[in-house]
Amino acid sequence: LEAQCIFLNNVQGGLEATAHLTALGHRRIVFVTGGNNHPDSTERFLGYCTALDTAGIPFDPQLVVEGDFNEQSGLMAVDALLSQGVRFTALFAANDQMACGARLALYRRGIRVPDDISLIGFDDLKHVLYAIPPLTTVRQPMLEMGQSAARLALNLLEGKHPPQSTFLPTLVVRESTAMAR
Repeated sequence: LEAQCIFLNNVQGGLEATAHLTALGHRRIVFVTGGNNHPDSTERFLGYCTALDTAGIPFDPQLVVEGDFNEQSGLMAVDALLSQGVRFTALFAANDQMACGARLALYRRGIRVPDDISLIGFDDLKHVLYAIPPLTTVRQPMLEMGQSAARLALNLLEGKHPPQSTFLPTLVVRESTAMAR
């Protein structure tokens, strides 16, 4: 039941990530999905599209590649794009794992982050702070979400039905993004 869930505003997170890239002058921004049927991915994609529209950048379906939230799919997405000769200056992955896979694919081809391609993930997993370069990402307020989930469970055990909680993500800018060249 949705009434027994907590939510993250994934649309807002996707919008903030993409708007950050457009503010840096990027117009060819890849989005690596987490799967077309996954609600988090679908919502983050909606934020991506909204930010492009707000910036006056036409949507290009060639810049959207399906992943599966795993590192390997990020690597394969970038390899496919580069093999097809698709030009882009930035990449927004629907999660940090795919961003790490994408980073490896870029590294293997001698493409520098952020000098050649800016890169953003989503989640703010602990290890991305130590990536080279540290990954710009969208942070989920995990502690607050966990506390809310615990309160919700306790309330449900007591027969109470508290309102749904929706949390806002935060863009964390690190060294993996730069002005478009």
